[in-house]
Amino acid sequence: MPIYSYNIFKPFSVFLLIVTALIAASIFAETNYPVKLKFEQVRIHEVDALLSSQNVPEIIVSSWKTAHEKFLSEPPTGKIARYDLNDDAIEEVFLYLSGHGMCGNGGCHLIIFQFNKDNEKLEYKTARSSSDDILILNNSTNNGYHNLAIRLTNGATRSKTAAYTLYRWKNGDLEQTHETLLFQ
Repeated sequence: MPIYSYNIFKPFSVFLLIVTALIAASIFAETNYPVKLKFEQVRIHEVDALLSSQNVPEIIVSSWKTAHEKFLSEPPTGKIARYDLNDDAIEEVFLYLSGHGMCGNGGCHLIIFQFNKDNEKLEYKTARSSSDDILILNNSTNNGYHNLAIRLTNGATRSKTAAYTLYRWKNGDLEQTHETLLFQ
């Protein structure tokens, strides 16, 4: 009888060990590997609403409006992604504007908004020439914010760099470092 009961519990123990290993592996992967931001196309009026937020630089707003007037057959587009950069359970909003009139040699417009709890609104924080190829580095933080790796794009030629450039959040702004990262 003891041999029989041992054989019954042995497969169950192996099963529990496998399940535990899979759960641990997924938690490890989630915390240590970068998360690629997933951008989704948004309508023009949604971009207009975000750009009408306080403190968005006028150059960005006027570039968006001018590009829509000038390039009627191929107007610029807006895409957004959301991610909680500081683990406060409130997602920051990334707005990426691309297309004719929105891109230059440094890339297209990436704008980050953060929710202000005091006035319960999204507020403009920073803008960069960038691409929509952005990784959140979960194992790398600065002042409580996750660092970002951005694969820069030449907006004129649409060619992307091989490596990602590391950015750190500093006082409401993305600070570009001289560090580059290669991901396989």
